[in-house]
Amino acid sequence: MAFRSYTTGLCLTILGGTPWVGTAPESSGFPCQPFPCSTLLPSTPVADPKTNDCAYRAGNLWWVDYVAGSLAWNTRGRPEPVTVAVFDDGAWIDHEELRNQLWTNEAEASGKAGVDDDGNGYVDDIHGWDFVDDSPDVSPKGACRNRVSHGTAMASLIAAERNNHVGIAAPGSDGARVMTLRVVGCEGDGTRADPVRLTRALDYATRMGARVLSFSGHWNATTPELDAKFREIADRPGSPVAAIVVASVPNKGEPAAGYPAAYDFRRIVRAIPIGSDDMISPGTSPAPAGLNLGAPSACVIGAGSPPSQYRLEQGSSNSTAILAGLLAGIWSRPPYDKLSPDEFLAGVVEGRMATTPRRSKPGARPPYLDGVPLADACLLATERRSASVCRQPGAHREPRP
Repeated sequence: MAFRSYTTGLCLTILGGTPWVGTAPESSGFPCQPFPCSTLLPSTPVADPKTNDCAYRAGNLWWVDYVAGSLAWNTRGRPEPVTVAVFDDGAWIDHEELRNQLWTNEAEASGKAGVDDDGNGYVDDIHGWDFVDDSPDVSPKGACRNRVSHGTAMASLIAAERNNHVGIAAPGSDGARVMTLRVVGCEGDGTRADPVRLTRALDYATRMGARVLSFSGHWNATTPELDAKFREIADRPGSPVAAIVVASVPNKGEPAAGYPAAYDFRRIVRAIPIGSDDMISPGTSPAPAGLNLGAPSACVIGAGSPPSQYRLEQGSSNSTAILAGLLAGIWSRPPYDKLSPDEFLAGVVEGRMATTPRRSKPGARPPYLDGVPLADACLLATERRSASVCRQPGAHREPRP
């Protein structure tokens, strides 16, 4: 059961350069000029001119505007955030984009070191847990320390800090907080999608209040025990641990989507990778019928090694993280912030997002011959506040209740 993630640095490796002129910390390195990489870059004008993050101002965060992500940003104070659990190889939580965007276990943060203050069986689990090495330190370890951290990039695409004058923003900047769950490593048995490890991580995430579970990776075999756990979380009506699972659909030509995207459970939302010009990425694996939403995959900028490096990447992993952040950003906003997972799924994801007139171009093979709905936050558009993508012909535009 190998755990495979799909983000590849085909456009550029580490981004560095001249920092933002003004109040940016001197340590922040980022090329603050338009960076052409795909036919979708740069995206101008930006949809939210008051946002000062370097890459957004330079027009390089096309993927934020593409999903109308700025509409998920709260302009009237801080919303009650939605916790997004990231199942990956850990994260550098001291990165400038993440350190203020973390889910925090307040009982442990204000408790005594070395004591299980909240009695959940995990000691000092302040921002998540490392299920590979059984440790509260969720940073990449061992061989992972010398490699690009996939989980760090994914966390930043979900909830990178907005208006800090540096780097990037994300659809979930204002409404998502990241719970880091290290479920894979970079060597030996740690690279396996171990079912016992995954089951423990799923238990932890739902017990500690995560409402969105983000899997920017997949595995091709499963077990009855793991199936049962996902069924309880993602399918059973009235489940006390119900959550929305956002699952990656790979685009490397594999014959099947892999798990958890391969489950037909009703609370699975699959991220279909979209490249340039509204096209489904070539080689995207077939996905089961259900809530399949297109999200950007190509030439996406995410956080790299701390404290301030960034990477330009492409791959279906990006689509998953962007979609997870977008769902959390929408869910944190009124009138949706009081909805249960099933209410949000039925009324917003299925009832609104999946019926958007914005669709990808037809794919080359089933089940994508008619394209897929493109994920967006246009349901948050009002007469006073909208995004350019929502003003395109045919895009819905309804006042919020």
